Amino acid sequence: MLTPLILASSMAMAGQKADKLTIDPKGAVAAKLGYYPVPIQVSDQKPASIKKEPTYRATPKYGIIKVGDGPKSEFAFALDEPSDADFKIYIDKNHNGDLTDDGDGAWNTKRTGDRPMYGVMDVTLRASYGDAKREKSSAEYTIGLYRFVREGNNPVFSYRESARTGNVTLDGKKHKVLLVENDANGLFDKPVDKVEDATKTRPVWMLIDLNDDGKYASGMLDVRAPFSMGDKAYEAKISADGSSISVKSTTKPVLDLAPKRAESKPLLKPGTPAPQFTAEMWGGGDVNLSNLKGKIVILDFWATWCGPCQKSMPHLESVYEAIKGQDVAVLGLCVWDTKAAYEKWVPQNQSKYTFPFAFDPAADNTTKSIASSLFNVSGIPTTYIIDKNGNVADAIVGYDEGDHRLEDALKKLGVKM
Repeated sequence: MLTPLILASSMAMAGQKADKLTIDPKGAVAAKLGYYPVPIQVSDQKPASIKKEPTYRATPKYGIIKVGDGPKSEFAFALDEPSDADFKIYIDKNHNGDLTDDGDGAWNTKRTGDRPMYGVMDVTLRASYGDAKREKSSAEYTIGLYRFVREGNNPVFSYRESARTGNVTLDGKKHKVLLVENDANGLFDKPVDKVEDATKTRPVWMLIDLNDDGKYASGMLDVRAPFSMGDKAYEAKISADGSSISVKSTTKPVLDLAPKRAESKPLLKPGTPAPQFTAEMWGGGDVNLSNLKGKIVILDFWATWCGPCQKSMPHLESVYEAIKGQDVAVLGLCVWDTKAAYEKWVPQNQSKYTFPFAFDPAADNTTKSIASSLFNVSGIPTTYIIDKNGNVADAIVGYDEGDHRLEDALKKLGVKM
């Protein structure tokens, strides 16, 4: 369910030449891999690199965006957040210490509501690779930024938008590949030698088109350590900037880097009365589970950042189309997520998915969420099927291609498929 720099010339593996990858500015966004927000801490301490500042309307807060590991990888910024006017952010994109030469500092969007926020904002920076003294390479890298309107030194959030793309040689054959890092720092080489070290960085995903049909059939492979495809193990060597990659079979043990979850409560058993809840419907108003009594309910828990959730949605849409006209309701309930991400994701995907969406008012508070606190959900996607009497009929965790557990559960309740 859900770094040191290595030069291309040193990456030849058993005589295999490294493949070259290029930056796709919005590759991770286009692949619909969801959000993977990273907090950037802010404080009252001004970075030494800032020499010239605008006239602020409030006491500024400062932070550093880091993209790469070279001498020019840190980008200082300042936040101006008065109580009586719009917030502004000033970023020293060209490393000249002057925050006044890059526009007026306005965020590109503002959203109001229960959780007012600024952004999402696309920012392209020149990532620097090497070490503290010498830059060995550089590349443009795009991240998204957003900021919730709260009191105190709350973080700015970033997430990766760019990816590396091209072809990779696998067992002597070229395949289309997409390489995505999830720390939003532009670094793709993050080797993990021990499972216990996996939490120090976020996954580096490699998606490979194994069937030459333009679809990434491999799924999201975490290539920070030896990984498996089919019945073989492979190892990837990647340069820090992601521009060079070499993949070969290996006899090294495969490491399962998926985070180990704490022991969780079992899902609600069939026959258990489904807990009542109220969620915010997309388009306005609330939905109460009690209002759906008398219908079979497909309750799908998902999030915008959840790759497996995105993978399962075309299947849920096909089921929704198949059961129209019967006493069956479908509800895609977004949980463990920010409202900003949800409000951006739904309009972008409504042409593909026509079943109703709703948002958990607990947002990204996993403890208070409907999924966790009421339905004992510990991983998503998780789908509950609730019968016409309001009792749990079945629960489905995860999704794999060709999965028909949902259809089977509905047929048991008399739904025609």
